[in-house]
Amino acid sequence: MKTSKSAQEKRKEERACLPSFFEKHIKIAKGMCCEECGEKLRGHVSEIAHVLPKSYFKSIMCNDNNVHYLCGMFSDNQCHSNFDNWSAEKVKTMNIYETSKNKFKELEEYITEKISYKIYDKYD
Repeated sequence: MKTSKSAQEKRKEERACLPSFFEKHIKIAKGMCCEECGEKLRGHVSEIAHVLPKSYFKSIMCNDNNVHYLCGMFSDNQCHSNFDNWSAEKVKTMNIYETSKNKFKELEEYITEKISYKIYDKYD
């Protein structure tokens, strides 16, 4: 599906903060351990997980509190992928759940988008 030039420009503008956001957090992640499983991180973009998805919450996509450091594409554990794709019930069983729930509460006042009921299901 083709997108219009104006839609492409709007998306580019909305995401302008992401390169510096990821650069900063990749440096932080390098040498850290996954917050979920404890595996040593490499410092790769796939290890930077958003607490609240950047695709839905553009108002906080580059907020420094909207991040978890989770093992990514180089890991068998795939904690980042699990966090993003698991159901709310499964996410609630993760070690990072309470931290994630607290981060959500801290971020909530900065969110300008209408919040989906699915997000509340994850953090109720």
